[in-house]
Amino acid sequence: MMDINTAMYYIDKKNKLGIVPGLDNIKELLRRLDNPQDKCRSLHISGTNGKGSIFAFVESALIEAGFTVGRYISPTIFEYLERFQINKINMSENTFCRLLERVAGVIEKMEADGYMSPTAFEIETAIAFLYFAENKCDYMLIECGMGGTLDATNVIKRPLVSVIAQISIDHTAFLGDTIREISVHKAGIIKKESICVSAPQNEEAAQVLRSVCEEKKTELIMVDEQDIYVEKDNIEGIRFLYKGEKYNISLIGEHQIINAATAIEVLNAINIKYEFIKKGLHNTEWKGRLTRVCDIPLMYVDGAHNVAAWMNLKNNINKYFTNRKIIYIIGVLRDKEYEKMVDILCDNMSYAITVTPDTPRALDNYTLAELIKKKGIKAETADTYKDAVRKAFDTAKDEDVIMVCGSLSFISDYLNM
Repeated sequence: MMDINTAMYYIDKKNKLGIVPGLDNIKELLRRLDNPQDKCRSLHISGTNGKGSIFAFVESALIEAGFTVGRYISPTIFEYLERFQINKINMSENTFCRLLERVAGVIEKMEADGYMSPTAFEIETAIAFLYFAENKCDYMLIECGMGGTLDATNVIKRPLVSVIAQISIDHTAFLGDTIREISVHKAGIIKKESICVSAPQNEEAAQVLRSVCEEKKTELIMVDEQDIYVEKDNIEGIRFLYKGEKYNISLIGEHQIINAATAIEVLNAINIKYEFIKKGLHNTEWKGRLTRVCDIPLMYVDGAHNVAAWMNLKNNINKYFTNRKIIYIIGVLRDKEYEKMVDILCDNMSYAITVTPDTPRALDNYTLAELIKKKGIKAETADTYKDAVRKAFDTAKDEDVIMVCGSLSFISDYLNM
């Protein structure tokens, strides 16, 4: 059997194939694996921002209700095998190696028959379905990697609920430059005569979802912010009413209230009792989403990685940390709209320490620092996360706030402090 080093070498080699939108290869791969995607009840989510948080809430409530829940996550923060979880426990290395060896054997035969090799994401998706089917999960929560229509996860014939998180501009090279174009891709996971639950959307995205659901004779349940009444909202947590029922969440930020309400609608659609929903939401943790890691000075880590997420972060900083000095530790990917990120965050940026994420897609820390300096803000580079933290703590006073943000790709070290 493969060992973990051989397995990761195999995945790294397949990563060089890049992103290949389309479903032909994944369907053929899954057909040869006896279609494991059809063997468990599923919930499927697309959207731009909030997918992980919505499913974190849903997962927690389902576990409270006594179910076995498989969850496929992309991207990950702490380790590779985090993407395959059952009841919040990562897949073991031995199980991954065993399942990858099985999939690799099928791929070898596919290639011999003239098929292209599946990409790394397609292979991972197949492994997730195999893992959840093998463990007879009551529910599997499947998150799109990118888009919807042509995403490798979009092979589920009939999910119990198709879920659409809030839609904004991202992955424009693949999905289009407008909200309408992107929404059409995201709506591609909606199936005929089923249920679609959506977070609140801007009117352009909402029109697309309404049109698709009407065409497919699918019930559309869209969260209405008018049904939300916030009783308490501070850095210790949020208490709110949704449709008259009371909930508490520890994830902070106004956007998390929206994500929680979306999760409530998903759970209501599959008839989960209020007591389990309430307890599940209260117990939900989702690291890297405005997560506090230090009290004096306050230090938070947030994986905000696109324009909508940066706007949410800015609004939350203005709300929770009014008139406090904000020191940023920032790393970004060069294929993101990082100039817009600087424009959004510079209003409350007192000082910035830039880092280079450990990925080929990273923007180098020097380029980011120079961009910030042009805004009249003091900025310097750091070579390691320890160096960045030391510089931030040397600068910060007890009443200041240190904010780590810019990408999910570099925040794990800060979360493990």
